[in-house]
Parts: sequence; structure tokens; C-alpha cells
Amino acid sequence: MAKMIEIVELEDIFNGLVKSACFGLILSLVGCYKGFHTTGGAQGVGKATTQAVVIASVSILISDYFLTAAMF
Repeated sequence: MAKMIEIVELEDIFNGLVKSACFGLILSLVGCYKGFHTTGGAQGVGKATTQAVVIASVSILISDYFLTAAMF
């Protein structure tokens, strides 16, 4: 535990919080967009949910790459 306190800097914690906020924003925007533009009843909801998960996951992976490159 003492070693971790020596290694982890305040900048690391800040970067983690910024990245988490960006990921939450991406997830919320994709989910809301897909949810509001869903048609086709229950079957459409299932398809929209799957699409939202895939789009959000890929978007988060891509944004993680660029955020990490920009921060380090």
C-alpha cells in the first residue's frame, strides 16, 4: 500500500476521472439517441439496445486510445 502511494500521482487520478466522465458521456449520448429513435415495438427495442451497446463499446475503445495518447 505504501508503494502505491509513492507511485500514483494526482495527475493519474485526475486523468482517470476525466476519462471516466468522457466514457459516461459517450454511453449516455449513444443510449439516449438510440432509445429516442427506436421503432418497431419490442423487437425494435431489442435491436436498438444491441446497436447501442456495440456503438458505445467501439466508441469508448476508440476514445480511450486517443485520450490516453493525449494525456501521456
